[in-house]
Amino acid sequence: MSEPTGRTDPDEARGTDETPASDEGGRVPVGSAPTEEQIAERARRADRATRGVLAAVLALEALVTLLVPRALAFSGTGLGVTRTLLLVGLALAMVLAAGLLRRPWGIGFGSALQVVFLLTGVWLLAMLVIAAIFAAVWVRVLMLRHEIVGTPGGVRLLTS
Repeated sequence: MSEPTGRTDPDEARGTDETPASDEGGRVPVGSAPTEEQIAERARRADRATRGVLAAVLALEALVTLLVPRALAFSGTGLGVTRTLLLVGLALAMVLAAGLLRRPWGIGFGSALQVVFLLTGVWLLAMLVIAAIFAAVWVRVLMLRHEIVGTPGGVRLLTS
């Protein structure tokens, strides 16, 4: 008699039909190919995860946008009432876009706000630097989403 080794026989891990069995997490045993349903489920989860990261980027941008007028108030230069209200409006639009990212057009709206945020660099060079960093993160997450989920490339990457 042989002692149990703790390993499972590959035939036991498989169901009675020819499709590979998976556990509750959707993982497939090593050596078996995932089914189309499992691939689609992984793509849905990856899509939700990347949209969550994009929402976090927008929320952080909104926070930074709201902190700029306060920081300039201490420097003595200030932005003025009109520019301050425009920055507050941009921050509110970013928070709104973060909540709307699950909509099909949400990523396009967020991408448009990236351009607007970059344009605030006309007022302050520091805003241009900060906006460029956030825009780089935004584009990198979209490229990662393209690789994982398989969204369209090119310009359509910004709106998919």
